[in-house]
Amino acid sequence: MTVLRSTAMNTQFPIQSSEPALLEKATQVAQEFAQQYISDDIVGIVFLGAIARGYFDHAADIDIALFKKQGAEIPLTNKFLKVAGFEIQCWISDYEDELTNSWDMSRRWTYAQGQIYFDPLDKIADLLKEKVPLKPEERQWLMMSGLTLSEWYVNRLTRLWIERGNIVSAHHMFDQGLNYFYDMLFGLNNQLVADMKWRYYCAEKLPRLPHNFNEKIKETMLLHSFSINELERRQGAFMEIWREMKPVIEKEVHMSFDEMLQLV
Repeated sequence: MTVLRSTAMNTQFPIQSSEPALLEKATQVAQEFAQQYISDDIVGIVFLGAIARGYFDHAADIDIALFKKQGAEIPLTNKFLKVAGFEIQCWISDYEDELTNSWDMSRRWTYAQGQIYFDPLDKIADLLKEKVPLKPEERQWLMMSGLTLSEWYVNRLTRLWIERGNIVSAHHMFDQGLNYFYDMLFGLNNQLVADMKWRYYCAEKLPRLPHNFNEKIKETMLLHSFSINELERRQGAFMEIWREMKPVIEKEVHMSFDEMLQLV
């Protein structure tokens, strides 16, 4: 018997573009597909991506992770398949290897949204409890590095590229600074950093954000032209929300900004 169990540790989903009938059909297809691979050689099966997050639309596909016993042969030679009109991506790994493998942030975030479909001995549930959660020291680092590096990229590296005569690179450095600022926000909210394609969508739904975040962050992202005046406008908009968050992060990490600079 299989029972869907959510492993969700982030709560920003579902998205408004979800099509309930399509989600229901995709879930049925995923279950029927996974069922045929259940055997003594399979430790567990996890649904990832759209169906696990509770949405499905025309651009979504079905992601399924199969954890097999080491050395077992699974009759699946192509991890990209098309079934009943749906794209299915299968990820196969040895359970024993995953016990010691390092999982990067993107993979952990993906599994934080997952649904366990098959796990008779709770081995996959225990694996995810070990691999996925954000550790206190990681949270601390996201806040410290996010606060310091966002300011460094937005103000200092942009200035360097202006001096070098390349305004496009200056604006590019500004955009990189925004990514560090998002890291800080996820850390502040004790959340894993969302995968890049979902980062802004998830960031704007975090509970602890700068005042009027949605409007202010749009001002920082808006680019009318590749000019110094436009860069200065973006910097001013960014520093308003950065200065608001500076004392918040200092309080969270029990360290002054200058002390953080010595460590990052």
